[in-house]
Amino acid sequence: LREAQALARLSHPNIVTIHDVGVHAGQVFVAMEFVAGRTVRRWLDEAPRSWQEVLGVFVQAGRGLMAAHAAGLVHRDVKPDNLLVGDDDRVRVADFGVARFNAPDESAVTGEPSGVRPLATVAGRGALVGTPVYMAPEQHDNEGVGPHSDQFSFCVALYEALHGLRPFVGDSSADLVSAIRTGQPRRPPLERRGWPVRIAETRSAEE
Repeated sequence: LREAQALARLSHPNIVTIHDVGVHAGQVFVAMEFVAGRTVRRWLDEAPRSWQEVLGVFVQAGRGLMAAHAAGLVHRDVKPDNLLVGDDDRVRVADFGVARFNAPDESAVTGEPSGVRPLATVAGRGALVGTPVYMAPEQHDNEGVGPHSDQFSFCVALYEALHGLRPFVGDSSADLVSAIRTGQPRRPPLERRGWPVRIAETRSAEE
């Protein structure tokens, strides 16, 4: 309820608007705006998109995430399915259902930076949440999760949107986590070589 109330107080054009939050029959409910449009994943599938179009969409999504982080909210499940492109071409970050809220002034009480404390969810403190293929290393380890974790997921989603494949793969969950931890992304397809270097090229963490 606290996390939903925090989101309801947040007003930003790139975040789905929350109209009401409350409790009914012992369950928290959230009434939010209806967005006429589609997810970024479906938007990408509808037609070929230029890198300029993709970056334009993700810049808007990034602004929404920045606003959420400034308010003390960590999304924890950033992926193309949770980003909406409206018929008005406005992008909104949606589905904060597993978000973690730390009030911006909590650090003064706990001595820890806002947004990086152990997680609390309906499944219990310390529950692992998120979508594994987009999760940051610290999220897989379930420690130190904060805005930087959302940034990692955001970059994985952006890489996938630009290149049509994810930067990290594995035949098993263990292999996937190993690839993420070693920071060895796949190279973009060859046809991307005509793109600006800052977009077309990717390097390992060591490079």
